[in-house]
Amino acid sequence: MTPSWRMFFLSMLAVITISAGCQKADYASPVKPTVDDEKAVTDCSTMLPLKAGFSWTFSTVVDQRTFTDVASVRGPINIGGTTATLVETKRNGQLVLREGYRYAKGQLMLTAFSTSPKSWVIIDPPLILLKDGAMLGDEYKWRGRLRIDGKSIEAVGLSRPSLRESVQTMSAGRFSGIRIDSGLSAPLPNGDRIKYQTTRWVATGIGFIRREYLDRTARRQSNLISFKMK
Repeated sequence: MTPSWRMFFLSMLAVITISAGCQKADYASPVKPTVDDEKAVTDCSTMLPLKAGFSWTFSTVVDQRTFTDVASVRGPINIGGTTATLVETKRNGQLVLREGYRYAKGQLMLTAFSTSPKSWVIIDPPLILLKDGAMLGDEYKWRGRLRIDGKSIEAVGLSRPSLRESVQTMSAGRFSGIRIDSGLSAPLPNGDRIKYQTTRWVATGIGFIRREYLDRTARRQSNLISFKMK
């Protein structure tokens, strides 16, 4: 492996494992669905309002410490030649996560993510998270490339929506939300794998009501405190 490719893979590994390196995917929903719960989502764009000015405030537990995170919709941005809506999460004013979302042709997609303000991990093609007409247990298999700093690596992925779960937020109330488990995985030349696994709970007209990911063996969860819509 050349020095430049070695540095590329090390930097990619750092970006992804900080964000959501994980052990084993767990897509099982702990809530047994009712007949009404199994009804399809008519318009998935209503599940995550991507309008500039929207924001969500979370209480996030990391290594037994609690932080306040604020995720804000920053508007359209061009990432890797694709127009997406930037959702930026900050903790005490410091950037901890950026994600690029896109809604097109009845599909909600994740186009890119980053824990750094300088570079993106671009998902090519975008990873589908939810579709119009989605039903409980639908699976969206993905195969493509993760691109960063002009280089790329082959990867596979999967998203699975679970309809619906009753989620009690810290102070914003109780909501019926769709749970979306998603994961990306790619092999490294040294035999290791890079993984990005997240779970998002979204509610109609509100968006995020809970977010969760695995960092190595630690489960990190963000619970909604409040949300703001402009």
